[in-house]
Amino acid sequence: MLRVGVHVSISGGIYRSFDRAKELDCNCFQIFSHSPRSWKFNLPGNDDSEIFVEKSNKMDIEPLVIHGSYLVNLATPKEGLRERSIESTQKEIELSNEVGIDYVNIHPGAHTGIGEKQGLNNVVSSINEIQGLDNTELLIENTSGSGTKVGYTFEQIEELIERVDADIGVTLDTCHAYTAGYDLATKEGLEKTIENIEETVGIDKIKLIHLNDSKNPLNSTKDHHEHIGLGEIGVSGMERIINHPKLREIPFILETPVDETRGDKENIEVVKKIRN
Repeated sequence: MLRVGVHVSISGGIYRSFDRAKELDCNCFQIFSHSPRSWKFNLPGNDDSEIFVEKSNKMDIEPLVIHGSYLVNLATPKEGLRERSIESTQKEIELSNEVGIDYVNIHPGAHTGIGEKQGLNNVVSSINEIQGLDNTELLIENTSGSGTKVGYTFEQIEELIERVDADIGVTLDTCHAYTAGYDLATKEGLEKTIENIEETVGIDKIKLIHLNDSKNPLNSTKDHHEHIGLGEIGVSGMERIINHPKLREIPFILETPVDETRGDKENIEVVKKIRN
């Protein structure tokens, strides 16, 4: 079954995310639990949480995903920033456990000069401080590799999975993978990428796909998402991804632009049209 959704707003109450998802014909969705550019975090009130759980139980919309704050950097050498990042992620997990959200998706962060090895060490030790990962699964999203970001190869993500105490999963972002050097635009490149995934993290660890086309070329390390089929990966590349037998049953969340070209609903319609 095709599970496809987008990032929806929680404005007016976290439970309103279900109504917005339904309006866009989503059967899964992703949210920010608070402003992604702020450390300020207030858990929803009991009434909001109860309505969220009620809607979740009634509606065939799953999985539910929280995307972590853009400020979070678990790889940083700055102790204060790392502690705030751990605290923020911990709160996301607590909220998810409270209302039954399936996944919390995070970017591993940037080492900012201390080197990839130490950056990955920091990510491991940071995640190992987070509690409550039995019911809500933490997902590590692959990055584009810009600047000093870690997690741009599946080998690096495999290392995190092997070294972290909890059972964690992976979000495959197609735009990030493409600009990090994985050629998802061609049939041969897609097969090679899937082989690489199988040899490292394992396909079973890919719990979510951020389905995004790319404004920028292969191996550019730039993170600029494009409408489905209108970027460098293209219609044929996107079609192969969403129909590949090893990927087609994984839920797809779109993080595509909303502009005069298309909105979220139109991009979902494109995905459904090219799905076999």
